[in-house]
Amino acid sequence: MSKESLYPARRRAEILEFLRDRVQASIHELATEFSVSEDTVRRDVEMLASQNAVERTHGGVTIAPDDRFTDVVPFVKRIDAQAAAKDEIARVAATFIEEGQSMIIYGGTTTLALAKHLAPKRGLTVVTNNLALPQELYSRGVREIYVLGGAYRLRSQVTIGPVALSDGTGKPRSIHTTWAIIGVGGVSDEGTVWTSSLPEAGMMREMMDCASNTLLLADSTKFGKREFAEVADLSEKTTLITERRPGQALLDRAAEVGATVIVTSELATDSAQ
Repeated sequence: MSKESLYPARRRAEILEFLRDRVQASIHELATEFSVSEDTVRRDVEMLASQNAVERTHGGVTIAPDDRFTDVVPFVKRIDAQAAAKDEIARVAATFIEEGQSMIIYGGTTTLALAKHLAPKRGLTVVTNNLALPQELYSRGVREIYVLGGAYRLRSQVTIGPVALSDGTGKPRSIHTTWAIIGVGGVSDEGTVWTSSLPEAGMMREMMDCASNTLLLADSTKFGKREFAEVADLSEKTTLITERRPGQALLDRAAEVGATVIVTSELATDSAQ
């Protein structure tokens, strides 16, 4: 479907996301990528340039230097942000995984923290788009690791593409796993999961759809937060793991739809009693 009919603000957000990954592009390339006219792209570029998000070049556009810098740094910074909470969330998530099971893991620093806690498990099959995860898992008893292909996202160190793997003949095959393990950007009080990018949201949802159950890993800074793109709603297949009890509205919504909420700090308190 042509994106000419998309709301202009949404289309510009997608163009900006595209440029954050590619750094620069020609007007013709953007028009082809977004199935719109070159005049439409020029208007979008003019608007983004007026917001200092991009810089115009001869026949094209490049991401603004300030935006380009912040695009590279966040993944490294996020590893340390809320590190203790992420580690505890990851430790509890690992207790759900049994030896010999399969899982599909979306990129992110919370899911990256999971790697060391999977070390005691044997015979695991892992599918991921997290480019930092395979080296962490390789020496930790995992039977097989598959990396999903697609476009490279510098900002989040993931690939974005179809949730499918090729067989020995190169033919794409759908997959099914025991678990989908997803770190998310936000969870609203209405029980909706959010992230910052439409393509990432689509891939997260596809991962959830191909798994029997989903572990959502979210530290408490993600509660009550809506980002740009909706991923999915909580359901009976969802277990939300966090370090601090969310607000009552979210707890009520989770109970209503049959989702499970695990609060790691309360597990520690219970075990001490």
